[in-house]
Amino acid sequence: MDTVPLGRTIGYGALAGVVAGVTGSAVMYWLVEPVIRAAIAIEDAEAEEHAGHAQAAGEVVTRGEQVSFGLATVIVVGTLIGIAFALVHRFLRARLPGSGSPASSVMVLAGLGFVSFTLAPALVIPANPPAVGDPMTVDVRTLTYLGTIVGAVVLTAAVTSVARAGNLTHGVRAIAATAVGIAGTVVLFWALPDVADPVPPTVPADLIWHFRVASLAQIGVMWLVLAAVFAFLASGRPRLGASPGPQRAQAR
Repeated sequence: MDTVPLGRTIGYGALAGVVAGVTGSAVMYWLVEPVIRAAIAIEDAEAEEHAGHAQAAGEVVTRGEQVSFGLATVIVVGTLIGIAFALVHRFLRARLPGSGSPASSVMVLAGLGFVSFTLAPALVIPANPPAVGDPMTVDVRTLTYLGTIVGAVVLTAAVTSVARAGNLTHGVRAIAATAVGIAGTVVLFWALPDVADPVPPTVPADLIWHFRVASLAQIGVMWLVLAAVFAFLASGRPRLGASPGPQRAQAR
């Protein structure tokens, strides 16, 4: 049973989420934003050419304001994810691999979250810069994105359950969990529709590639920082504040 008060667990998650959000904002600003600006520049050049070099209307929201809002949104979302992560870990810790150590179970949960909520959707629907893509496919891509997450969560839960099956030996559990993971991944990717947007020939392929890698790196860093900070708070701080009473009693 978890002896840490619920309020402290939520506080740890919120603090870890803030740190992860700030880190993610920095990665977004230095890695993702330059690629987005390059893609927007290509779109603006094409629009100007098609409009016969007509003077464009003034911007309602400047790019600088958009970037500031985006960075703030990452921090807010990071905080909310941190709280949700802390609550999930609190109630599922005993069922996670590595449950004997808070740090181990936190890292396992973060890894499962990254695979389910980040890696799987990125493989099914590779990300494109905001200025690239067909607006008519937004609804289909959104539904496929959400379906991928649901399928990945179900598959992750199944693999975890097999990996912790008490009626199987360690070696059999590892083989069975691997088989379930591979088979489930094949079925998931086969069942999902192909809704990836074609990349316009005017957009360099390396620009798309850099955006996808940078976006994946940003979210991956956020998961890593979230797990590391929360693991430190959940396992390190109580030890620093632990009472030395039992040790003194033994010494006597």
